[in-house]
Amino acid sequence: MIKIYAEEFDLTAEENKRDIEHLKGELLLRKGLKKDYGIDYGEDSPVPVIKGIHGKPQLKDYPHIFHNISHTRGLAACAIGDEPVGIDVEGIRPFSEKIIRKVMSEPEKEQFDKLNGEERTAFFFKIWTLKESYVKAGGWGITIPLTGFSFDMRPDGITCSVPGVHAVQYCLKGSYILSLCTMGKTEICFDKIL
Repeated sequence: MIKIYAEEFDLTAEENKRDIEHLKGELLLRKGLKKDYGIDYGEDSPVPVIKGIHGKPQLKDYPHIFHNISHTRGLAACAIGDEPVGIDVEGIRPFSEKIIRKVMSEPEKEQFDKLNGEERTAFFFKIWTLKESYVKAGGWGITIPLTGFSFDMRPDGITCSVPGVHAVQYCLKGSYILSLCTMGKTEICFDKIL
């Protein structure tokens, strides 16, 4: 089973955005480890994490527990579970369409070209977060071409051109897209926005 934890937060002008987002993600990891596994690292010591070949974080003392953290302005998310997982969250916002050629496969571009205005923007972030969560689940980072695989979003679910990939996606608060990928079908439970 994979559990997703997410939390909204406000940033003040004097706070360092990156530091606060990172802190919020680690706090979600701590809460999830304590709630789901009874693991309590306390508040004063960092969670012992080591990095894999391409920088994918792993719990040093619990290699059988997988996790991944993502954050964007105003929202942090953490996935914790029993198999490799990748999570990505992005706020829906304007973007440069020049990036599409580096992100979308031909079938995805065809879908994108049929959309207008806000639908195009939302579709871009749906695809972007799916691609990010996939490469994070595999531990590759962006070492593989994002155009080399496709996601197809239909009312009955999301499919990936790579066999065995399981993906889910949520629109949160109408302004965030959260995507999660695993390399096999597993139960996914969205705890709640805290």
